[in-house]
Order: sequence, then C-alpha cells, then structure tokens
Amino acid sequence: MMVLFDTLVRYPHNWLYSRGIEMGLLADSLVHGLGYSSPFGGATGPTAFIAPGYPTLIAAVFLIFGSYSFASAIVIMALQVFVSVLTVGLMMHVAREALDERTANLAGAFWALSLPLLFIPTIFWETSLSACALVGMVALALRCRRSSSLATWMLLGSCAAIAGLINPALLPSLAAIVGLAVFETWSASRTAPLLGILAMLLVFSPWPIRNAIRFHAFIPTRTTVGFELWMGNRPGARGYLDESIFPMYNPHELASYISMGELAYTREKSAEAWCYIRAQPVRFFALSARRFLRFWTGTGNQSGSPVYAVHAVLTTVLGFTGLVMLYRRRMRCIADLMALPLLLFPLPYYITHAEFRYRLNIDPLLTVLAAYALTQLAAHMAARENHRLGRGQ
Repeated sequence: MMVLFDTLVRYPHNWLYSRGIEMGLLADSLVHGLGYSSPFGGATGPTAFIAPGYPTLIAAVFLIFGSYSFASAIVIMALQVFVSVLTVGLMMHVAREALDERTANLAGAFWALSLPLLFIPTIFWETSLSACALVGMVALALRCRRSSSLATWMLLGSCAAIAGLINPALLPSLAAIVGLAVFETWSASRTAPLLGILAMLLVFSPWPIRNAIRFHAFIPTRTTVGFELWMGNRPGARGYLDESIFPMYNPHELASYISMGELAYTREKSAEAWCYIRAQPVRFFALSARRFLRFWTGTGNQSGSPVYAVHAVLTTVLGFTGLVMLYRRRMRCIADLMALPLLLFPLPYYITHAEFRYRLNIDPLLTVLAAYALTQLAAHMAARENHRLGRGQ
C-alpha cells in the first residue's frame, strides 16, 4: 500500500497506462462495443495477439470507473495489491500443507518484503495474476490429493482454464499439474478427475472457437507465438526484448501488420524466424544459452536493476537446493509438483526473450523451496552445534 501511495503521489495520473499499452487499447475496445480488437490502436480488426483474460478484467474496471481514468488506475493497482497479498497467503498455505510452519512463515515474509516484488502491482500486465494463479493451482492440486471430491476437481479444472486465458504461457505447467494430480488420485477416484478435465476444456474452449470463427484458422492460444520467436531470432538479435520492432512503436511493422492482416503477418514472422534458425544454428544455440542464463539470474532486462539479479540468483540457488533436498528425503510428490512448473514454464523464454517479469510467475514456488532450504540448513547447523557441545561436555 505504501508503494501504491508513493506511485500515486510521485507519478502522473496516467503513468500506469504508459507501459503495456496494448492492455488498455484492448480493454477500451471492449468497453466501446468494438469487440476484442485493435491492440495497436486505430481500427485494425479482431485480434488474438494477446490472451483475453487480463484485458477483459481491465475492461470491467474501465466500464465502471472510466477508460484511462485516475480512478481506474487506483482500482487496478489496488486489485493487484490484493492479488499479491493473496499470493503470499497461498504460498504459506502450500508450504504449511506440504512442508512445515517455519518454511511457511519465512517464505511469506520474504515474498512480502523483497524489493522487486513490492512493485508488481504497478505493472500494467497480468504478472500478479499469473504468479498467484500458478501457486494457487499447486494449492488446489494438494487439496485434490487430500480430498478428491467432485467440487474440488471442478474448481481445479476451471481455475486452470481461467489461468490459461490470462496467460497461455502457463498452460504447459497447468496441464502438468492437473495431469500429476490425476495420476496420483486415479486409483481412488476416476469420475471426479475426468469431470475436472472436462471443466477445464469447457471453460477454455470459447477462446479457440472464437478465434476459429474470426480468423478461419485453429488458434488455440495466441497468434503471437511466431512473432515472439522472430523478435528473439533475427539478424541483429541480442537475446533481449527489442521494443523498437514491435508494431506499437515501429511504423513500418505496424503498416505491414495492417496491410497483411494479423494471421498472415505473424505467419510470415514465424517463417522468417525459422529460416534464421536453420541458417544460423550456432548463433541460435548461443542466444538460447544466454537467455537461459538471463532468465535464472534476473538479468533479462537491458536496463534492469541489480536488485533484480540479487533476488533472482538468491531464489534460484536456494530454490533448487530446496528441490534437491525434497528428492533426497523422498518427498517425491511435493517435489514433482514444484519441479514441473520450474522445468516447463521457462522453455518458451529460452528461445525468445527472458525479461525479469516473466520469471516472477514462478517466483512464489521458488521462494517456498528457498525457504525450505534455509530452514533445513539452519536446523542441520543447529543439530551439529548441539552435537559438538554435547561431545565437549
């Protein structure tokens, strides 16, 4: 709340809307009855460039408090503060349920006080919702394991679909979490898991159906996959996000997008990216290795703060230490549940670009694991000290 107050006092009233401009444009289009369209301004027609979940939420705020108004900015940031607090609660619940109270308290305190995380509510993207959704899915999967009721499974499937509509990059991790939960409870119950999967498909299905009608093509998530690949793999690419070639900021690219149409434009960019990768495989692997390193060290932003790197390296090293501890202590169920998102979620960013805010989506899970590592290391050191003192006596 202090960060929110500071933002409102120090920055212009429309500062929130100066980043993630597409979110506001899509929301405003919905408010004015133009459908889900025109992500770069003007009247460019229907789009599937960005998933609909977050812009639809922003549209609801705009509808009540006014498009691009100061009141809407306050409400949006306040909602994201609430989501961040909910994330802390879910992290502590997961840690308490699967590990212990000390881990829960340490993980919650760290996530609440870490400097980079305090500013998540000021990001005009779905970052706060994505981070909350992923740890929330882990919490629901633990609940399904404990009580495999129909209501719990329906909730798990529906929440997975909603999270996928907010951020399609989460879908492989969400599918893996649901699949693991099904595998672990299959012998006890089969009807409830199957209905949970059905709920997931039903809740998610209106989006690809809408895309099929609008674009006459099968687009299960977004049209932007090939475009993102091109942004990271083309002549002059350095493994960072280069906004200067984005249609929002590049008149030439915007003209191409308008003249060709979204589907043809993104398909052409995909073809160009694959041509570059085939022609420059060594360069592609070098860029991918660089992006891998940047993702896990929090250095994916060209002008990122050193605080990002300190936070990322700390949680990465301690987080994977905690994961190894879980496997060594044969706590395989919780270890698998945590490991799957850590392995699957970053894959697209290794081959496109690895901004720090993308890594924040898995940060709650890494923080829980890091807290577990610290509590176990502290307990081990205390036991050794007690043993040494006992021998001395």
